[in-house]
Amino acid sequence: MLTGQTQPLEMAKKVLNPETLQAVVKAPYNQYGWEILDRWAYNTPQVLKDLEAQGEVVLLGRLLEQQQLEQQVLTTQEALEALTTGVVKHELLLQYQVETEL
Repeated sequence: MLTGQTQPLEMAKKVLNPETLQAVVKAPYNQYGWEILDRWAYNTPQVLKDLEAQGEVVLLGRLLEQQQLEQQVLTTQEALEALTTGVVKHELLLQYQVETEL
């Protein structure tokens, strides 16, 4: 699991092509999507690279789907309150049975 402070896409830039990274720094992708990419790059770099090899559209579609799901869960009033009490995002996603890996 990726912990600590890192710059957005710090891990992803070690795995993905620059063209792919340029695509994800624009809308509709946001901080949630960047954290997801970094998590995938850290935990399963080869799987992420293989997904990218299937085509940028495949990877970006999968990322957008995951971003929407995680953002929906993490921006509920209940989740926001839990985050202020020290619960971490990963715990909330597990609680809502959101698969976080590729």
